[in-house]
Amino acid sequence: MKSKIFRMIMATTMVTTMLLGTLTGCTAKDGGTEASGSTSDSADRPDTWIADRTITIQAYVDDIGYSLPEDFSETPVGQEIKRLTGIDVEVQYTPGAKDSEVLASQLAAGTIPDVVVTYLNNSSRPEFTLLLKAAKEGLFADVSEYMKESKVYSKYYEEGYLPNDTYKNITFRDDLDGAYIMQLSIPAVDRSLEFNPQEEYVGGMYIQKSIVEALGINPAAIRTQEQFYDLLVDIKNGGFKDKNGNDVYPLGPKYWGGSKDTLDYIVRGYNWGVSDGYNIDQDGNIKHEVETDYVYKKIDFVRKLLAEDLMNPEFFTMDSTRAAEVSEIGNSAIIADVHNYQEIVYETGEWVPLGPLNDYTGDNAKVVNGKSGYGAWAISSEAENPEEIFAFFDFLSTREGKLLGNYGIEGEHYDMVDGKPVVKPEILEHINNGDSEWLINNVGASFGGTGVVLWEFIMTDIDWLEEFGESRPGAGSGGGFEGAIEIATKYPYKEKLIPGLDATAYLSADSLMEVKAQMSLLDYDEMLVQAMYAASEKEVKDIVEGFRKQIQQAGLEEFRAYLEEIYKEDSSSLNFYPIN
Repeated sequence: MKSKIFRMIMATTMVTTMLLGTLTGCTAKDGGTEASGSTSDSADRPDTWIADRTITIQAYVDDIGYSLPEDFSETPVGQEIKRLTGIDVEVQYTPGAKDSEVLASQLAAGTIPDVVVTYLNNSSRPEFTLLLKAAKEGLFADVSEYMKESKVYSKYYEEGYLPNDTYKNITFRDDLDGAYIMQLSIPAVDRSLEFNPQEEYVGGMYIQKSIVEALGINPAAIRTQEQFYDLLVDIKNGGFKDKNGNDVYPLGPKYWGGSKDTLDYIVRGYNWGVSDGYNIDQDGNIKHEVETDYVYKKIDFVRKLLAEDLMNPEFFTMDSTRAAEVSEIGNSAIIADVHNYQEIVYETGEWVPLGPLNDYTGDNAKVVNGKSGYGAWAISSEAENPEEIFAFFDFLSTREGKLLGNYGIEGEHYDMVDGKPVVKPEILEHINNGDSEWLINNVGASFGGTGVVLWEFIMTDIDWLEEFGESRPGAGSGGGFEGAIEIATKYPYKEKLIPGLDATAYLSADSLMEVKAQMSLLDYDEMLVQAMYAASEKEVKDIVEGFRKQIQQAGLEEFRAYLEEIYKEDSSSLNFYPIN
């Protein structure tokens, strides 16, 4: 959601290299030489002072690149960071087809500056393969000694603090002789099983409130595939019309356009391959869903809906403009996928969540995987005085750094009330209006990603509710999202913890490079859709059997054997959940 916002607002001002921060006077790179215009009397320096220098960051995250100020040194936050730490920050962003491709080319060329910052939610991401190779080739500095004495990153050594994947596969790997890659946005406490209406995106199927009232149903009570089918039939027989007087389709496409991922909601009861297509059966056998009967249950259910005119025939193919239109005029009685922070939902009050349907185990709880990170950073082995760079990143994740980076300056952009920051009304107005450009250039803080994304992105040890009393700046002050929060409050969902990564994350293993290349040519959901629109049952079978052969030829048995070893060593490494 954030990415789309920033692309729209900032793309027209983007240049090949965006710089955040300019030198104040002639700052020194080594941190030991006083610069023109700097504070020369050490007695006047605050306790947070690090060094009088510039730190250059290369970012490989488009949201960061699209939200840089025109001149960061002129923003209040930039000036305050300089006063507190002595640091000027220069951020470079080079756009490309993919940020990971830019990262790959620059690492290969050895052209990285002091620090690299990239997206990285787990070790299966393509960015991690690049970072690991760079670490092994000596491009990054070992920061383990700095971590031990740091205020925040020292927590990474505490048992159980880091997610399993972060600890074993990213930061403290057995095949590295130190700590080279720091994963970011680690939650201070695992709150993944806590439901907080302020920060919940309630996504999935939504139904017109007027139809709910006309049929006298409880939309949250629709739990099974059979109940869902019966509801669609009742809608069709109810003679409901859209705003143009046309018959509604009981089930319409995703609000943002036809998509295969809506299968996660409309045939949830038949989704056996919970780990990106894979799962483990009651006998301990790892299988892909296509090897089970669930593949036909999914196909048959959707074919029945299409045959009985219970879903829009363009459900999977409609473009985004028309999909939004059929939703907004009410031609879809049920939108297959939207969420409570979409204007059509929280501004109109005309839609309410449906279900969610039970999964194949008979449970409708949302699966969460526990703690996880969001980004990563590493210091170049060529950077001067890397301990100063590490200290700066550590400062940004202290309470003082988080307040400055996310809220701006006390008394100017927020006030402290009972120990918690409260955004000033004039700032809250810009946040609620989505005025990102003003927040970026006139304040320089992140405000939960509405302003300068860099600051929020490179923080860690996150617990916004505990530290600041709200899930994002301004969330506790009301504003434009009351409708979204009301929906989350009225329609809470259960959560269940299933730790581990999706099975396909492990295709990144060196021994599976050829298997991964072959598997990448296969698209299971696309095969399902083709079968759903097949002209005959024979054609359905031919399509399914053809895919079964293809996945075998791609190396399914080799991949299965690898997963079995992973699961045997640590069952929490894979997010499988068979029926108990």
